[in-house]
Amino acid sequence: MRTRWTLLATVIGVAFLVAACGRATEEEINQALGITPTPTRSAEEIATGTAAAQVAAATRTAEAAAMAGSPGAAVALGDVTRGRTQFTLNCIGCHGPAGQGGNLLEAGGPGSGLTYEQLLAVVRQGQNHPTKFETFRISDRSIADVLAYIQAQSGA
Repeated sequence: MRTRWTLLATVIGVAFLVAACGRATEEEINQALGITPTPTRSAEEIATGTAAAQVAAATRTAEAAAMAGSPGAAVALGDVTRGRTQFTLNCIGCHGPAGQGGNLLEAGGPGSGLTYEQLLAVVRQGQNHPTKFETFRISDRSIADVLAYIQAQSGA
């Protein structure tokens, strides 16, 4: 019985030895598979990157707040593509090339000097405008988008 256990232990030992001799390193396996491992960042590197991202986000937020407090800030924040859609739906009938309200899109025309505050007053109160927009409701953001489109087209 003892011989049997000795033989079994010897066979298992030889099997482990043979398996260990032919084993490739992790670097050799990665190279054979064409894998380039990504280096692991240290906690300090992660903290530094996070702090830099937070500073950049705070700077962008401060710049946006400063722009929001300045005249014409809404124009800088307006989206020309959305403005084109809003203008086409709500304004072009009177303010297009064939309209009686003056072409706001004409280069150097009345749209080139238009400010956000002026457009807001026109849309909200009908100021200096023959039409009051009682049922014409668009958001302040949409007004900024329309103004961005008008100024982009009129060369402001």
